[in-house]
Amino acid sequence: MIVTPSQSELWSAGEQVCRQFELGEIRQLEALSHQGYSNFNARLETDLGAYVLRRYTEQPAEKINHELRLIDWLKAQGLPVVPPLRDPDGQARCTSDQEGPSPWIVFPFVEGEEPAPQPAIAHTMGGLIARLHELPEQPWENQDDDNLLSLQNTLGIAESLRETRTSSAQDFLQLMERMTPELQDLSLPSGLVHGDLFPDNTIFRGNNLVAVLDWEEACFDHYLFDLAMTMHGFCYIDEEWHPNLARSFLAGYEAERSLEPDERKSLPLFLRWTPLAMAGWHLHRHSIAPNPRQAGRIEQLLQRAQAIFDLEY
Repeated sequence: MIVTPSQSELWSAGEQVCRQFELGEIRQLEALSHQGYSNFNARLETDLGAYVLRRYTEQPAEKINHELRLIDWLKAQGLPVVPPLRDPDGQARCTSDQEGPSPWIVFPFVEGEEPAPQPAIAHTMGGLIARLHELPEQPWENQDDDNLLSLQNTLGIAESLRETRTSSAQDFLQLMERMTPELQDLSLPSGLVHGDLFPDNTIFRGNNLVAVLDWEEACFDHYLFDLAMTMHGFCYIDEEWHPNLARSFLAGYEAERSLEPDERKSLPLFLRWTPLAMAGWHLHRHSIAPNPRQAGRIEQLLQRAQAIFDLEY
């Protein structure tokens, strides 16, 4: 859950960040208009430039460090990522005196926009995901990195919702019962995946991808999980599946990495599984702290999990 600081708390944190990272004097500091469901983000403008301040409110220190190290490694591999700034001592973390243990991380502000779904954008994103899946193993790769949306975790969420009588929870449980046998014991290519690659985690200038953001959910999983998840981000317009966008996406992907026969066969399953897993995550959080925005998202995802996907390409 996002913990939104007061304006005075935000300003105090901004001043400390500017001192530690030698960013000059604050000109403007305000929350970004679009926030996710976990971390708080603000835009900082100083006399030396523009930056994004991110406060991690849920991640443990070990996971934050893993994400920052991963971003540095991805940059060295040539992917369009945005590494954090570091202070003169090489530190990326700033813990505000008034904010408790939740650390702030500073990133350069990258000019551009969130893309609208279109064939050229879908093709680019397919190619980007394939490049990620073709990277060599990281020196520290841990295949036990947990995917929050793994089948095991989602089954745990399903168990916790057994007594929940809302229609959305019951729909979720029925879909889980139907889909779980198909997902167990799959043997498919696996490796590093982003896990949450939607348009709001990318920055484009025109049709050119300039940055991929938010690697906190990166983990080790089936490549098909990442492929299907990203297709949900870039092949829908106003909750309508567009086969032409899917074809462009897959063409971009296979220009860099060919799908194996078992992956082709399982892709429709993963296109239904990924929104179902997301719905479970949102249902769990919604059961703890009800949120109208989240309730609407749950219904959208459950509709997607029941769709029949046209994948002729």
